[in-house]
Amino acid sequence: MHYTIIGGGLAGVSIGYHLVKLGSQVTIYDRNDEGQATFASAGIVCPWISQRRNKKWYRLVTKSASYYPSFIKELETDSQLSTGYKNSGAICLFKENIFDKTVKRISHKAIDNPDVGKVRILSTDELNQLHPALTDQYPALIVEGGGQVRGKKLLAALKAGFLEHGGVWKNESYKEDDDSFKIYATGAWGKEQSYKPEISHQRAEIMYFRLKNQTVEQSPVVMALGPTYIVHLEDNEYVIGTTHIDTDSFDCQPTKESYDYLESELYKYFKKDEVEITQMGVGLKPYTRDYLPFIGYVDDNTFVVNGMGSTGLTASPFVGREVANLLHGKPTDLDLSDYSYIESET
Repeated sequence: MHYTIIGGGLAGVSIGYHLVKLGSQVTIYDRNDEGQATFASAGIVCPWISQRRNKKWYRLVTKSASYYPSFIKELETDSQLSTGYKNSGAICLFKENIFDKTVKRISHKAIDNPDVGKVRILSTDELNQLHPALTDQYPALIVEGGGQVRGKKLLAALKAGFLEHGGVWKNESYKEDDDSFKIYATGAWGKEQSYKPEISHQRAEIMYFRLKNQTVEQSPVVMALGPTYIVHLEDNEYVIGTTHIDTDSFDCQPTKESYDYLESELYKYFKKDEVEITQMGVGLKPYTRDYLPFIGYVDDNTFVVNGMGSTGLTASPFVGREVANLLHGKPTDLDLSDYSYIESET
C-alpha cells in the first residue's frame, strides 16, 4: 500500500520513517509552515515526574520514554546524524513545603519502572557540582533516568532516515487528488481539516541564553518550579521555557510579554551578571479538548495523529512505530483505541 502523510513534523516523519522500514511506499507533504512545535521544544524526556492523573496519557509517555534509547541507536545508524540525545538525568527543584511528599511520589514510580533510574536527594555540594551556576536556594532531587534530545536534530535525522529507506518528500501543499491512504499529522494546522476531534493550539515561547562562566561539559536538564524548565544544549548554550498561551493566531514573532516573563524566570535561577540572553524561539503546540493525543481512523481511508502538545517530542517516535505496526496488522504495545476518541470522557 502507498501512504500519503500530510505534515512533516516529528509525528508525521516518525510515522513515515517506521512505515518505510516495514517496506511501505510513503510520500510526505510538508508546507514548511513557520511555527512548527519542534522549534519551541527543549527536548526533555522525563515523563515520570508529571502530576497528571490521566492513566492513558501516562501509559503513552512512559512507554515512549522506554523506547527512546533503542530508537535513537537505530535512527542514528540509519541517518548517520546525531540527534543530541543524552541520558544525563533530570534535576528537579521544589518548594520546601512539598519536597518530602514529592520525593516519595517520584520514588514510588521508580519501584516498578527501571527506566526511571535512581531517584535521590541532592546535597548543596552535589547540586553545585552538577550545575555550578544554578541557584541552590531550592531543595533538589535528581531522576537519573531523565534525558534530553535536540528537537531540530531529531527531526533532521528522521527525515534523513526516511529518505534513506526510499521515502519521498515534497515541500508543497497536498491536494487530495489521489486514492492513497492518507495520514494527517498537521499539528496546529489541523483546524484546516474537517475531521474531529477539534484541534486548538497554544503559542509556546522559549528563551536562549549563555552562561558567561560555564565550567561543566554537560549539566542535567532542570525541571524548575511550576512549568519552567532549563536545558543545557551544548557548550555554554542553554534554553529556558516555556509560555503556554491559547491563541487562534499563527503569528510566530516573539512577544515582549513572553520575553519579560521568561527573563524574570531566568533571574530566579541564575545571577543576572552571569547570563547573556541571545534569542527567542516560538512554536505552536496543538492540543485537543482533553489534552490527550488523538491517534486513530476518521474514515476507512484516513488516519489522524494530532493534539500531541507538550507530549510531542517524547511520544512521537513511539507513536510512529505504533501507528506503522497498526497499519501493517502487527501487534502494538498500546491499545490505540484508547486514543481514537471523539467525545471527551464524562
